[in-house]
Amino acid sequence: MSQLDLSNKENEAIDNGGLKNTKSGNVWKLGDYRSISTMLPSISSHLVRSMNIKSGEDILDVACGNGNTAITARRMSANVTGIDITAELLELAVKEAKIAQVEGITWKEGDAQNLPFEDESFDVVLSTFGHMFAPQAELVAKEMIRVTKRGGRIGFATWPPELAIGSIFKVNGKHLPRPVNSLPSPILWGVPEVIEKRLNEVTKVHFERGTALFPILSPNHFWEFMSTKYGPLINTIQILKNRGGDSIETESLRGDFLKAIDPYVFDNSIGLGYLLTIAKR
Repeated sequence: MSQLDLSNKENEAIDNGGLKNTKSGNVWKLGDYRSISTMLPSISSHLVRSMNIKSGEDILDVACGNGNTAITARRMSANVTGIDITAELLELAVKEAKIAQVEGITWKEGDAQNLPFEDESFDVVLSTFGHMFAPQAELVAKEMIRVTKRGGRIGFATWPPELAIGSIFKVNGKHLPRPVNSLPSPILWGVPEVIEKRLNEVTKVHFERGTALFPILSPNHFWEFMSTKYGPLINTIQILKNRGGDSIETESLRGDFLKAIDPYVFDNSIGLGYLLTIAKR
């Protein structure tokens, strides 16, 4: 049976340009993450396959969300733990594992910036568009390395800033007020040179790229999907409304969104380009 541990009750709010790493006010509670996660299964498969996960290995999925990658890794007969700061997503992960008929995953509530595990606890540490949203990037990198065994592997999927989702993040940021002392953008985790600096304690790093095709009937259908289901975009729309903005501001956001995704839309689909990082400690 899968186990769900919600014992970590830390509630420290760290603002990251509208993305809050906190249990209250967490943007990932907005919208419908289960629908958003339908973009990710093929990427989880690519990551798990590239990591060459073996039966019996101890695996940690950091910021696991609703469990796409953890469930995929568990199918390799590995010992899998998924950790996320958002309890609602962990509860959804338990349901997803049950639907997938995958048992034996341990789900734990916790912060990627303060992983509740001993040094060198895992053979493999993974993350799929999860750890990149933790506000303190350097701290997350150190934590992921710390809990990986010597000779173990670290692998993660991130969104490059120059491709579809990265372009959406730039549009999102354009329409948000610039916070004082703002933290590094999450999409910097999609830049290989930045990753190499953050993983300076590992012995080897290499990169792979891929594109997931997500079916859409039109660009505006993708706007409707994202603006009603994707937490960060919903958060931006709410901020615009709360500061007295009228429909013109939201329409301007929509126009910039559609312009940003236009190069990636073809044959009733949008190409979601991603970067895989595979490192050895």
